[in-house]
Amino acid sequence: MEATTTDRIVAERTALRAIDPYAAIVDQLQHTVMQLVRATLEHARSDASLATPAPTVSPQHGTQGALSQREREVLQRIAAGDSNKMIARALSLSPHTVKRHVANILDKLGARSRSQAAAWLQRAH
Repeated sequence: MEATTTDRIVAERTALRAIDPYAAIVDQLQHTVMQLVRATLEHARSDASLATPAPTVSPQHGTQGALSQREREVLQRIAAGDSNKMIARALSLSPHTVKRHVANILDKLGARSRSQAAAWLQRAH
């Protein structure tokens, strides 16, 4: 049944091209866009397969000692996948305070993202 539907669509497009001179241009444009989308997805997949760059500060430098006890607690919650709001509730802090702790943690570890900070914690333990 799919082959019949596909044949019907092709026939309709062919008939449309005979009536509308721009239909062929639209078809070519759609084809080109789909090729670009496929190429972009393949490129993104290959980039995703590469390891996330490590934070600039390694655990050997004793950076964890530079984190306060509260920052270590926040970092553990980040590594668990908690949002700032969830961390705030769990640790009885305001969301703004958690945001500040997260910024300090990223700064102290030289990390660019929460994921990098979490990865640092995994490597440190």
